[in-house]
Amino acid sequence: MDYLVYGDESGTTGSDRCYSIGLLCVPKSKVNEFNNYVLDLKKKRGIVGELKWSKIKNSAGQANICVDLLSMVLRSSCCFHSILVEKSIYNNWKVDREKAFYQTYTYLLKNTAKQVNSKLIVLIDQKCDKYKKQDEVIGIVANNMLAKLGSDRAIEEVTMNDSKEHLGLQVVDILTGAVNSGYMKFLNPKLTLSVAKEAAFIKMANMLGWDQLVYDTYPNKDFNIWHFPSENRSRPATKAINPNFSIKAVESSEI
Repeated sequence: MDYLVYGDESGTTGSDRCYSIGLLCVPKSKVNEFNNYVLDLKKKRGIVGELKWSKIKNSAGQANICVDLLSMVLRSSCCFHSILVEKSIYNNWKVDREKAFYQTYTYLLKNTAKQVNSKLIVLIDQKCDKYKKQDEVIGIVANNMLAKLGSDRAIEEVTMNDSKEHLGLQVVDILTGAVNSGYMKFLNPKLTLSVAKEAAFIKMANMLGWDQLVYDTYPNKDFNIWHFPSENRSRPATKAINPNFSIKAVESSEI
């Protein structure tokens, strides 16, 4: 099964203490079905315009679509892989942030390709970089890493794209933003985010079988969170995913 892979990041700018990169893998044969399903969810939850984690503010519909999208991934033939980096212990980040960022992007892409064991066409969200061909480079380097491991060069193409034109980029924005913000709350327990995000965190964690959205996972080809670097592994803990699809929707009275 070949995949279209949508990639986005969260937390790389500003004073955030961690950043995350997420890859959402959608079977090429299912892309139209995926797009139609997401459009139906947006209509159901009253979401207008582009889906973005930064727009999850103050409505039950905004909180619920985050939970809906996680449920969709866990139930379907899609998969989500992410790397979460604590900046203070990632030495390369202190030297050259752009280089360090794409290094972790390459690690994630290589590991994802190895996990899914399929051909990948990768669409990543647009970024303003000093070096203009970073998208091409991460594909080449990741393929070289795979070759050294005795695996096929599975990554066919990596290109930057406009998230407004791809629902997959919007969905991965939501999932990656949630993973990163959940860990930000672990690093800073006093941090409080928007009411819709706070409501979504609880529901999303419970759907994974967790009490909080702060853990990394055992290697999991369907939904994987990798805490990086190695000093950040299992902090605060590594947990298996035990999906619970009986989670009730967020009520307006909870917002």
